[in-house]
Amino acid sequence: MKSWLFPLWVIIDVLIFLVVIALWITAPEYLTLNIGLTIFAGSLALILGFIKINSIKAFVKTSYFRKASYHVLNSLLVIMIICLVNYMGNKNYKEFDVTAEKRNSLTGQTLRVLDMIKEPVKLTIYSKREEWTPILNLLKLYEAASKHIKLEAIDTDLRPDLVKSKGITQNGTIIIEHKGKESLFQITDELSVTNALLKTLRTEKIVLYFVTGHKELTCNEKGQEGISQICQLLVGQNYEIRELNLTATTEVPADANAVFVLGPTSGFLKNEIDQLRKYLLKGGSMFLALAPAFKAELYDDLIKLAEPYGLTMGKDIVVDRLSTVQGAEATIPIINNYEANHPITAGFTQRTVFPLSSSIQTVPGKDGAILLAFTSSFPGSWAESDLKGVTEGKATYNEKTDRKGPVALLGIGESTETTKGSRFAMMGSSSFLVNAYQNQSANSTLFLNTVSWMVDDEGIISFNRPGIEEYPVILSAQHIQMIFVISIMLVPILFFGTAIFIYRRRRLL
Repeated sequence: MKSWLFPLWVIIDVLIFLVVIALWITAPEYLTLNIGLTIFAGSLALILGFIKINSIKAFVKTSYFRKASYHVLNSLLVIMIICLVNYMGNKNYKEFDVTAEKRNSLTGQTLRVLDMIKEPVKLTIYSKREEWTPILNLLKLYEAASKHIKLEAIDTDLRPDLVKSKGITQNGTIIIEHKGKESLFQITDELSVTNALLKTLRTEKIVLYFVTGHKELTCNEKGQEGISQICQLLVGQNYEIRELNLTATTEVPADANAVFVLGPTSGFLKNEIDQLRKYLLKGGSMFLALAPAFKAELYDDLIKLAEPYGLTMGKDIVVDRLSTVQGAEATIPIINNYEANHPITAGFTQRTVFPLSSSIQTVPGKDGAILLAFTSSFPGSWAESDLKGVTEGKATYNEKTDRKGPVALLGIGESTETTKGSRFAMMGSSSFLVNAYQNQSANSTLFLNTVSWMVDDEGIISFNRPGIEEYPVILSAQHIQMIFVISIMLVPILFFGTAIFIYRRRRLL
């Protein structure tokens, strides 16, 4: 063998060994490839050693070998210590998120759900390998926050047998294994993962009944005036939604965790009101959202249902002139002021919109009611009692008949007169819930947090994560080409050139 050929094969073998080590660390799932390369590198090393066996024996007897062995042994010990520290760090690592938006941290709601996990939960990712990184970056936050969560990633290109047997149809599908049961979900963001975990942990079904028969807002309407978006969020939280026609029943179903009356435009019969009252007396919960009382007699009986909880609705319409500064009409209050000491709105700072809303007030002498969302202070806002003047565009504050702001638009209350905890939520705007006001505001967040409180759900429904300001880096074609040349071509060439230069220099010494 030519003198220059043997060192070349040695360098090739060393490079193969480095590749093998990297593959075993980063891609252990490629078992066949890893084993094959390991056997090849080992066999090549044995062949090269056999070729130079006499030279190796002579070299081993030299003092240079003893000195080199000493340094190599010290280096190996240092490497072993570093590997041990790295292993301990991976098993017991701590992370600190210093980003302003906390984009690398889990929300407080997610952490509360993770605290509920007391038994092992395995999350198995089914996706193409090149799509693993963003998924694992998110799920590793869960693994770090809970010692009960374990992760595994399956390359769908390598294991089509598992994909078929598990019924996987989309990349990014995750299977949750808990207590011998499996469930599938499609990962999109933190909310999707946490809701899937919550579904796995929840042992009881939560059923929500939406009253029909009075032209209420409906989940079936997907247009601007429907409430299909919030209904989808409820279903995504694994609540079951059913319709309830009180004219066809004698009592509210016993499995109802909460009943919703959302924006009726016709009156309720006495029998219907009696059913709702009996349901509440048995410990049921109710969400009532009404439009301003232009026809007050339609709502009187419904409003009386809230009085035992310390809530009532004014026969007025809320006017907030400061909303016009933000591009809305005065009769569409934009709210940024919330009760800070209640779980529904604690830490809630996002903007909500209450179109055409009546005021929500507490009943004197009744305890247990809390007002949650407020307009700006007077003279910016007030509750206008002259509904006719509002429709004619002539609303002005009247000290004798109108109420000064801040005006409450959402209230909740609890009753102590029932056998079990009964909760009531009252909103002075049914339009708050429609699809038209969901995408550009946090209306759905506030609504869903209220529902979570009503049904006494320990989990979460939505996240109050602040908006993230993006500062994109724009790279031109020349920049991309320069990065490619430097990182892929220039740097390796410099390293190999330096190595060859040093090797030749040592040979000449």
